[in-house]
Amino acid sequence: MSVSALKVKVTIAQPFVVAGSPFTLTTTFENNHEGVIEVLQLSYHVPYEVQWIQEQQYTNRFDNIKSNPLKSFFLANRSWRAGISAPGQAMYYGNGVSNYEKSVFDLLPGESGAYSFSSYVRRWLFSSGGELVFPGQVKYRYQGEVHHHTFEVRFTLRPPLLANAIGSIAGSIVGPLAKGLRDQGPSLFSSIGIPFVAGVTLTAILALVAVIYSSRKTGEAQPIITVEDFWGGFLVGFFIRFTGNELFGNLVPLPGKSA
Repeated sequence: MSVSALKVKVTIAQPFVVAGSPFTLTTTFENNHEGVIEVLQLSYHVPYEVQWIQEQQYTNRFDNIKSNPLKSFFLANRSWRAGISAPGQAMYYGNGVSNYEKSVFDLLPGESGAYSFSSYVRRWLFSSGGELVFPGQVKYRYQGEVHHHTFEVRFTLRPPLLANAIGSIAGSIVGPLAKGLRDQGPSLFSSIGIPFVAGVTLTAILALVAVIYSSRKTGEAQPIITVEDFWGGFLVGFFIRFTGNELFGNLVPLPGKSA
């Protein structure tokens, strides 16, 4: 039986995975053979930074809180945490390792079936992004014989915009302190007042605008600073204090200045 007899396609709803937000991974099986294929088991070797959500435990938790309007309002969007697996725990759907008596579903020639499960990337604030690799395997039976179809899928991982924003605020605080210590030395702390706080606030606002713009910027032009994580935002906030409108103007086109 050729490998192409069973076609496997894995997709997620969004273009990439955002750290700290659950995402749904859908595996679609298509029978390209002339006979019936019995799908017995689907398994994934989940990356260590990923935790998959056990649907039954999530459902039980949601059923317990939905009768209480107050709990439902505050906890419904977090009820998935009740069914979260251990970090890197393998995900199995279907029969056990050796119990192949019953199939998950049967695929007639030309038919397809799908299974979806949700996952979550734990570390989000200091996530630097990268790539998530999911090696998978489908066990199926054809004409009384058990076969294995292995595959691998990759998804881009990005930190949330909130991590970039928090980094920019942290940088906008550290930047003025570093500049003040360079110019004034320890006497800086005795002179901190409303002007200093106002300057930090302005720097934080400029840094936030620059981070949001740079993070959402598209096109062929390569920005002078790539804002992809907490530390990228931190550098933007830090250096804006030293360069002022020069760096901000390079990141965000100002009126009367070309992008």
